[in-house]
Amino acid sequence: MAGKLTPQEFLDELNRNLKDHPGYEEWMQFVPPPEGIEPDTVEGFERAGPQPRHSLYDLVALKVGEAFDMFPK
Repeated sequence: MAGKLTPQEFLDELNRNLKDHPGYEEWMQFVPPPEGIEPDTVEGFERAGPQPRHSLYDLVALKVGEAFDMFPK
């Protein structure tokens, strides 16, 4: 069932799904963008770690976004 999430709830959901994925690496995390900086990702959060373009970030963002109607199919 889809529902509305606050930005913080969406961030928490992104990170929970990221950590639950078998491909998760210890350094992976979605974080809020720095104050005054417009994020360059669809989900609106920065991707932390040495590989911010890792495909697992996209996979998790799509899964969570679709589950909560943030990114409709």
